[in-house]
Amino acid sequence: MTEDINKSYVQRYVDKARSTDDENLQNNALYRVGTQMEIISCDGNDRLTADQRQTVLDAADKLLGVKND
Repeated sequence: MTEDINKSYVQRYVDKARSTDDENLQNNALYRVGTQMEIISCDGNDRLTADQRQTVLDAADKLLGVKND
């Protein structure tokens, strides 16, 4: 449920993911966001695929009201 999601937490970790070229750091940040938003299972595996990373970013942008035109 989106009303239970801490938007500042999501924003903080999306910003971290977008501010680095280090794939491990990106994956860790996006894993945190994905599990917070319950779109990735919380199984400790932060080795995300490119599709999973994009799915998390798209969902976070939608939650945060970011337009991607």
